[in-house]
Amino acid sequence: MEEAAHMPIEHYPVQIPIQMMSITDRDGRLTPIWFKFETEEHFVEKIMIEKTISRDESNKVGIREMRFICSAIFGEQRRLLEIRYRIESHQWRIFQFLS
Repeated sequence: MEEAAHMPIEHYPVQIPIQMMSITDRDGRLTPIWFKFETEEHFVEKIMIEKTISRDESNKVGIREMRFICSAIFGEQRRLLEIRYRIESHQWRIFQFLS
């Protein structure tokens, strides 16, 4: 897979698995740092997370997830997005763009 040139923000996918680099504090609190995903053209896109604004946990229909609202850098644009981490399966995904 090759590194991609940054695509227009409206073309970024949601609800797809992502490869996340995160850190875990001594108390177990997760903090996302950056993530990668493969585009439809089979390029790898790496996105830096600038700031974690909020985090909480949800349990809907027996599915436990951590929700993170983050500011991230997409090419030259700063965007707010919601990233979710499914606790039982250890999977990360972009859930939605907020701005």
